[in-house]
Amino acid sequence: MINTSDTVASAKKIAQSIASLPPLPATAQEILTCFGDEFIDANKVSSVVEGDPGICARLLGLTNSAYFGLAEPVTSVHEAILRVLGVDTVRSLVLAMAIQRSFNSKDCPAFDTERFWISSLQTAECCKKIVAADESAPVAVRDLAYSTGLCHNLGLMALAHIAPEQCNSVLAAHTENGETGDLGRQFLDKFETNHRIVTSALAQAWSLPELMASAYQYRAFPDQGSGGVLGYALAAAVAAVGNADVDEERRTDLSRHASSVGMGKDDLQKSALIGDRQKDRILSLVGNMAN
Repeated sequence: MINTSDTVASAKKIAQSIASLPPLPATAQEILTCFGDEFIDANKVSSVVEGDPGICARLLGLTNSAYFGLAEPVTSVHEAILRVLGVDTVRSLVLAMAIQRSFNSKDCPAFDTERFWISSLQTAECCKKIVAADESAPVAVRDLAYSTGLCHNLGLMALAHIAPEQCNSVLAAHTENGETGDLGRQFLDKFETNHRIVTSALAQAWSLPELMASAYQYRAFPDQGSGGVLGYALAAAVAAVGNADVDEERRTDLSRHASSVGMGKDDLQKSALIGDRQKDRILSLVGNMAN
């Protein structure tokens, strides 16, 4: 049992640890500038990726994996973008790969890296679909929808890095209880902070695009302001993806989320469904991101 003073101390330690994290990796900073460039093309993204040998090798490994089954191997990032992955997918994956370097979750065995990225990729796909269905969504929101979903849970990875033992105790208990209840509430009960709040803090500390930061702020504190188009889409995507693999009696009621994004509940839930081909693609991506 953790007493109140320990709880407050843990929250303060986590806040201090976030403030002392290294700056956003240079590759991630460069990729983020690409999101604000309406004339972004494969050449610019390629030049950024090729400046980072580690990420470059992982992207080429992904492109030449058995999943894509290319007759001729891809030998350059530029070719990978044009022939296989596309600009949007590459810049989002590079952003996630670069940010992941700031964290080490190995001391938190209950943190499942593969599951983390599967959920993140599913949320990214769902968030993008929700925004795409909104004809009035600004171009900037459309450009950031996938990356916002992909990085929405980085606070959990950060907690596994900053406070591995405490994070492990919460995650292990959550698993032992059949993953019932709100994980965010369970973190709050013990440490006065949670992965949603930490994600929001990271977005501010690393100066992520304001639209992303606002979406994460809304997810952390949904009762303290409007989520905007992207915030509502992210919250809806997280809820719909969370419902996809649980029994019907444990599903979140999507009424409020559906209303906020202008969709019917059934259509919102369908946006979280993935076909076999898309599932294979996600597993292929995860194989390169989780290592």
